[in-house]
Amino acid sequence: MASAVQKLDIKIGQTVEVEGRRYDVVPDGEGGITFEPAITKTVAELRAQRGGQALTPAEFDELFGELPSDGEG
Repeated sequence: MASAVQKLDIKIGQTVEVEGRRYDVVPDGEGGITFEPAITKTVAELRAQRGGQALTPAEFDELFGELPSDGEG
């Protein structure tokens, strides 16, 4: 059975999904690319899985208080 060839425009740094699994596109060290399992999740994905919401500024101050600053903003 012959199958049609698909052309893909994939660039390093993209995340792609293949059969329901997410992969990061990374350089293979030989001038090409390879797919590695995506190990990062967005905050929105984590909240959707585990629930929760962002802290209000008051809640953040209550939990972390005065954090040391490096003076860079």
